[in-house]
Amino acid sequence: MLDQGAEIYKTLHYLSNLIQSLKNPLGTRDNPARICRDLHSCEQKLNDGTYWIDPNLGCSSDTIEVSCNFTGGGQTCLKPITASKPTISVGRVQLNFVHLLSSEAVQHVVIHCLNFSIWRSAEDQPADQGSVRFKAWSGEVFEVGGELEPEVLEDSCWVKDGRWHQTHFVFHSLDPTLLPVVDVFNLPDTSPGSHYHLEVGPVCFL
Repeated sequence: MLDQGAEIYKTLHYLSNLIQSLKNPLGTRDNPARICRDLHSCEQKLNDGTYWIDPNLGCSSDTIEVSCNFTGGGQTCLKPITASKPTISVGRVQLNFVHLLSSEAVQHVVIHCLNFSIWRSAEDQPADQGSVRFKAWSGEVFEVGGELEPEVLEDSCWVKDGRWHQTHFVFHSLDPTLLPVVDVFNLPDTSPGSHYHLEVGPVCFL
């Protein structure tokens, strides 16, 4: 009976610690939060930086290292594998849970260009159907004149003066399942004297 009682006590102690860790996650690999907003809601004041999350609260092997932006209200930011490609390393299951736990998402993509246009062909010309397009996580497309159209903060790629310019796109949606951007279409072919490169920013969920 003593052994059985000790085993029950150990089990209760474990469950108590587990419940406490769920109520007060630390954002560590051993004690991850579901998303950064959970850490933001905790009593302790944390600094912006790198933390661990586990959106589906499953086994610890699929925890995700993310950037938490607490000054932005507790944004959970996932960085691309490389800034030159719209690809992240987070699995589909975990990202689906991030989508479910979020109410909005935002991502920035900058295209740096040398001697060719990306959006407008001239300063006084609107963007046309031949402009660059972006594939959303959900499969839909962000494009000029479409139901989904990116915000353009800056577009100077139409200037062809032998210098590097840029077009800065912002994707902000109250439907988190649209992000991250997963592909870019209609990029022109490079040639001697004309080049481009992508700068894909993190996708941040709130």
